[in-house]
Amino acid sequence: MPTVDIVGATPDPLATESGLAQPSASQAAELSSTQPQQRKQPSAFASAWADAHEKLANGRYVEALAVLSAWYDDPTLGIEESQRLEDLLGQLAGTVIYSQEDLLLPPHIVAPGDTLQTIAMTVGVPWQLLGKINGVDTPDSLLPGEAIKLVRGPFDAVVSVSRRRLSLQLGGNYAGSFPVVIGRRLQERVGVSLSVLEVNRGTSPASQDAIASQVSYVEQNQSPKSTILLNDGLRIEAIDDSQGVSDQAPDMSLVVPGRDLAELIDILGPGSSVLVRQ
Repeated sequence: MPTVDIVGATPDPLATESGLAQPSASQAAELSSTQPQQRKQPSAFASAWADAHEKLANGRYVEALAVLSAWYDDPTLGIEESQRLEDLLGQLAGTVIYSQEDLLLPPHIVAPGDTLQTIAMTVGVPWQLLGKINGVDTPDSLLPGEAIKLVRGPFDAVVSVSRRRLSLQLGGNYAGSFPVVIGRRLQERVGVSLSVLEVNRGTSPASQDAIASQVSYVEQNQSPKSTILLNDGLRIEAIDDSQGVSDQAPDMSLVVPGRDLAELIDILGPGSSVLVRQ
């Protein structure tokens, strides 16, 4: 996956010109030659690292992602091990989840009358995500007989208060991460799993009025607001990219740069959960 233009961010799953990371399996296979640094590591992690690279060498990318995802954010890892792990996880997630390679499920063969909306409903993800993965701009432009990659959701998120980061998960496996600033009311929810109730894309005057009635934090020079609404009036919202992420957020909000919110809106949806951790 390509990197995000934010210092300290981990690879971003949906940030290429086409709106999607497209690493090939051959690129991921090159990772199998990468070896951990020759210094003392936790023996269990060293074993998992070697196991994942063996799976990569044999083209078993889904299994390698699962093995390494279990170590994501593990407090026993040092800084160098954690960074190396996150780099590899980012590339694996890009190949397994966000590329057009059918590594998770058999492709869906489009039947007459199929649209991205009807297909996405069967796997529990926003149709916009399937559109980005498959390079389809409009939901009703599919051709009978066309093969569509499927990803079975929903995606979930884990917010780390101490690391100021939101990490995506799919089936318990790493699926990308983003820098965040966390409001006071969200920080008070450590240990609580919040539900995604609604996603507002801010694309019409009617939705703009609805969002304005719910969201008090509106940045100057920002277009009408897109928002992910959670329990109890909590929300995920954005600031203008040119301003960068500040050190403070409204009490009820988790704040991300605008380009990151655009990606999260295409991944999270009703049925997703957001767990807050210290």
